[in-house]
Amino acid sequence: MKTTFRKAAAALVVLFPAGILPAFCYPEEEKGLSAAALLQQIGIVATIMALVGLILVEFFLKKRISRGSYKWALFVGLFMLPVISILSSTTTLMHETTTVASCNSCHIMEPFVNDMQNEQSPTLAARHFKNKWITTDQCYHCHTSYGIHGTAESKRDGFRHWLMYVTDTWPEPITFKGSYPNSNCLTCHGETKNFREVNSHVALRDKLSQNEVSCSSCHGPVHPTPLERETPARSAQVWLETGEKEQVEALSVYMKQLAASGASH
Repeated sequence: MKTTFRKAAAALVVLFPAGILPAFCYPEEEKGLSAAALLQQIGIVATIMALVGLILVEFFLKKRISRGSYKWALFVGLFMLPVISILSSTTTLMHETTTVASCNSCHIMEPFVNDMQNEQSPTLAARHFKNKWITTDQCYHCHTSYGIHGTAESKRDGFRHWLMYVTDTWPEPITFKGSYPNSNCLTCHGETKNFREVNSHVALRDKLSQNEVSCSSCHGPVHPTPLERETPARSAQVWLETGEKEQVEALSVYMKQLAASGASH
């Protein structure tokens, strides 16, 4: 019995490292089960095995196995399998944050995602999306510095953005601070034939690589400008600018009267 439990523990140790790497470190698979999906299934199986195993050992096998085997079973059920489940869940979460749907889950990002998916938009993001220059996870591929291999500055900015969102303290409209690294563009475009055949690209290659000249200065705009975004604040501004200020004032008076009426009761 001891040998059986030790073999099981050894098998889990072999599986353990597979859950450490985030899902986007693995190559994408066009067909079949992806690495991320496989790790997700492993986590589910590990959770079920831990629950069922602990119930069996504690209530049915406790008096039938040796004390050493009992301790091994508890070690596997209370530590090894839960650790694999946690790593699997973390991997799944990190993989999901690379999707467009994840970016769009923050409503302040909706104008950017809506524009990107708009075939009539002239922005660089929309052109990439429409022409399928990036087939999946378009936001993450261009903003990959937020990922696990990004710079410390990007992690700092990402945390700051998250903190401002959860505390509802971001400025409206939101603006981009700093500069966008050309390396994110050159990683895909830098060695292509179309890029190398453009004389200005060749002449400015050093300046582009050193971020002295921005790719977006010639190929922008990347995203819609603040005045072009469909945000609640912008919608109210447009409504006011189109001659309906009287309606807003009338609605405001009505709401104050309604509030006063409710208070008097």
